[in-house]
Amino acid sequence: MSEIDVTIEKSMVILTPLHKSDEIKSILIDRKIYHSQFKPIRVSDRLALPVKNNCETVYEELCQLFPELSNELEISEENLQSSKMNLSPADLVKKNITFWLQQNNFQVQALLDKIPKKWELLGNLVLLPSSSFIEKEWQTVFAQCDKNQLEDLWKSICQSLKVERLGRQQSISDDMFRTSQVELLLGNEGWVELIDHGVHFGFDATEVMYSSGNVTERHRIGNIDMDQEIIVDAFAGIGYYTLPMLVRSKAKHVHACEINPNSIKALKWGAKKNGVEDRITIHEGDNKLSLPKLEGIADRCHLGLLPSSESVWFEALKCLKLEGGWLHIHMNVPEEMIDSWSQETMAKLKIMSKEVNKNWELSISNLEKVKWYAPYIRHVVLDVEIK
Repeated sequence: MSEIDVTIEKSMVILTPLHKSDEIKSILIDRKIYHSQFKPIRVSDRLALPVKNNCETVYEELCQLFPELSNELEISEENLQSSKMNLSPADLVKKNITFWLQQNNFQVQALLDKIPKKWELLGNLVLLPSSSFIEKEWQTVFAQCDKNQLEDLWKSICQSLKVERLGRQQSISDDMFRTSQVELLLGNEGWVELIDHGVHFGFDATEVMYSSGNVTERHRIGNIDMDQEIIVDAFAGIGYYTLPMLVRSKAKHVHACEINPNSIKALKWGAKKNGVEDRITIHEGDNKLSLPKLEGIADRCHLGLLPSSESVWFEALKCLKLEGGWLHIHMNVPEEMIDSWSQETMAKLKIMSKEVNKNWELSISNLEKVKWYAPYIRHVVLDVEIK
């Protein structure tokens, strides 16, 4: 990350009531008096709009246009931040947070190393890591802030990243739904919509999880030709893989199993948005109950649960057609154990296949390393061909 030299200079401003600031700013721009080098700041219940030095005539004009504001409009000088800096998003976040700290008379240096350096972008919502702004130094700062000051901080981060809402991730809940736990810092609701390789997704980030880190795997699955295939997705979620299989892989039909009502809501939205409602059947509830009803119908079973989907491997094998098919098995595995895990998995599947009275041959077609899930732990996908 490059070093940031935050430039703060005195500038002439016109203090303007907040409810009229957009209209007055437009007039200042039209009169070519607005000083775009600087960023406006809030001063109590007014906005300080930066102007060039020869602003007296325009100020008098404003007083005539808005006589009811004559006691609120005021020419003044304020310390403003220069806006002409070509910075990376991370540097821009750091610059704007630095300015906020200085503007509110907080010690800057002690907090500069405790500013988030990464985040997840979901449409017009940014999710900061769960470790963001929780240190005792930040808590000391927040204890001295009012609601407006805190809102200005969150807005400065949103402005840096060109989004409208800001949240902080929390740990995924340990319930059967794996519910997302997100604290919204700025914004009133968590519904987001995005497009990933031509596939529309919509979901409430405060209710369900979405991993941008799985984008390469969604793309890979979407590139597999599934024309005329019947698919069982045992852990469909919001349609992370169900929708790419329908939209891009051209699967004939997908049976999507999901237990989380919030994920089901998002999955239904995605099916409608992508125009694939006629090629999907959503099985709501525990897949231990729904998978046995799908015995012998599938060309392919997708098992996308982390950290492990082993609990339904047997049921997934029974879903395959008599002639076999494919399993896509997701798992979190220590890096040094990936090879041994693959062989152990194949041994277990071969035993299970005999238990379901299928004389199949099983082989590893591909082992995909999707991402690092945690230090030394890989999210992998094992593609198993069965015939």
